[in-house]
Formats: sequence, C-alpha cells, structure tokens
Amino acid sequence: MECDILLLESTYAGKEHPDRVEEEARFIAKVVEVVERGGIAIIPAFASGRGQDILRILYESGFDLNVHYDGMGKAVSQIWLEHPEYLDNATNFEAAFKWSRRVRSKSDRKRALHADDIVTTSGMLDGGPALWYLNRLRMDSKCAVLFTGYQAEGSGGRKLLEKRSLPIYGHNVEIHCEVDQFQLSNHAGHSQLVEFAEKCNPKHVILFHGDPETRPDLATALEAKGMIVHSPVNGESITIN
Repeated sequence: MECDILLLESTYAGKEHPDRVEEEARFIAKVVEVVERGGIAIIPAFASGRGQDILRILYESGFDLNVHYDGMGKAVSQIWLEHPEYLDNATNFEAAFKWSRRVRSKSDRKRALHADDIVTTSGMLDGGPALWYLNRLRMDSKCAVLFTGYQAEGSGGRKLLEKRSLPIYGHNVEIHCEVDQFQLSNHAGHSQLVEFAEKCNPKHVILFHGDPETRPDLATALEAKGMIVHSPVNGESITIN
C-alpha cells in the first residue's frame, strides 16, 4: 500500500462527518415521520453513487416503504448490475433496486405522487424529474425535501436551503414542504484522509478536488506527519524530484 507519490482528494479537508450509522438512523427516522403524517419524502440524489446508496438504506431499514426511483440513476444502476464484480454487495443492491418501483413513463410519474418516498435526480435540484415532483407537491407542508448530498453555491438546492424558494421552469417559487439535510457523503472526512495518507507513507502528496479555503488544513496536518504537500491550482504544473 505504500507509495512515493500520493494523489489525494481534499473535498472534506478540515471537516469531519457525523457518525454514519447515527446519521442513517436520523435519515430513516425523518422518512418514517414524513410518511406517518401523510406526506411524501422527496429525496434528490446524484445519479451515480448517492441514489443507489439511498435505495440501499431505505431497503435495509426494515420499514414497509413504497419507494419510487426516477431519473438518470436508473440507467446508471443497470450498468452497475451488468458489472457485479465491482460492487461491494451486488446481491443486496440488486434486491434493493428491484424492490423500488422504477418510474418509466408519464403515468408512472403520476402514480409516484402517491408514494411514500421519491428518490430522483438531480441531486442539487438543478433539473431532472425532481423539479417536476417538487412543482406539484410544493404547497403541501406534510411533504419534505430531504437532501443527502452537498448543495453547491448557486444550485437550486442551496437556494432552497437558504431561501425556501428556487427557480422551477423559469419561475421562482416558494416551497412549503419541510426541508432537511443529512450528511451521507461518500467522501472521506479530514481524519480519514490523514489516516489513509499515513498508511500509504508517501514522500509527496498532491491534493486535488477541494475547497481552497480548507485545503490548507489538510496540508498542515500532512506536513506535520513529514510529508511534502503540493496544492496545485488548475493549469499549474509541478515538478517533483
């Protein structure tokens, strides 16, 4: 596992994730709360990785949930299942995928409006079926939008979190649904990044994919372990001797 040069993401430099098991439990508890009060949980999810993970969490929860799955994640999931050797637990994921009700038509989409949960793209509410559902359910305070991923500045999701409104089909509309966010990132947290780098024991570390404001926190931690850290910006070349 040791190497001379390590290229390391720094997405969550300087930040730690909450306990994963506890956060999944908090997420499921909110989903059940929404369903029991007669609402629908709209769960925006990225097409590759997050949507599949959310299906797994819902499937493994043990609750009798009526989950509809819409958006580009369906096609991505089919590709995943064609290559089970690359999945941690292909059998379990296939079961979760088949357990969900895949939305394939306009009539399926209308039926999903009577579901318990709708897992759909886009994960940041910048397009996709998520906006179609939200446009129809936005006045129902029993419903909820449950974010499970990072919402970038300027995205529809960030606007909803900050202003309780967002653009839908060219019009800025108020959202009366409950809005909540859960930290279910698949990126490593700060201490996990440091631990991984230590196990690789590199002389040089090249950091990428991170916030310029927090990346120095990770660089400092790695330098304290005796590593030489490089943080190039886009277009910059570095020379390592």
